[in-house]
Amino acid sequence: MNPSVLDLFILSLFDRGFETAYDLQRNAGVSLGSSVPALRRLEAAGGIKRTAQVSSSKRLRHRFELTAVGRKLARGAWNSLMKNRPPGDFDSILRLVDVAQHYQAKAADVVTFLDAASWERRSSARSGRAGFRETRVSVGIMANREAWDVSRMKAEARFLTELAKSLRQKTPKATKR
Repeated sequence: MNPSVLDLFILSLFDRGFETAYDLQRNAGVSLGSSVPALRRLEAAGGIKRTAQVSSSKRLRHRFELTAVGRKLARGAWNSLMKNRPPGDFDSILRLVDVAQHYQAKAADVVTFLDAASWERRSSARSGRAGFRETRVSVGIMANREAWDVSRMKAEARFLTELAKSLRQKTPKATKR
């Protein structure tokens, strides 16, 4: 199994005691639209086991628990993702940092990952801005959307930089870039 960041995040949450898709939604911000397909994938791959119970409202409730395979993935598969190029979407970056911190990754490794993710976002924002100046888009909504994307990328880069900075301050041995 080659788990995605979302898969590893969900496995990690089950390792922390979460049991249902609603736990994932309510306590970790994972929508049912994202979690249900991931849960099916994880169950098919043998990472989790599903049990059905009738709740007090007489509705069938599905609970999930990690298998040995799922526990091993949750506790170790994130390591290689931290060493690769950061994921493109912001939620995946934050989820991966959460998993790494939960499993007590070295702060220096998390800082390095956050610095790389921030650099990628700043770089994308610069490219977007350059492209925005060079071409005039005739439809206003597209120009506004492009300007929004550049602003969002800059804001995300600033946030990731500040998060890395806060980790550096907590651990004096963290590597500075």
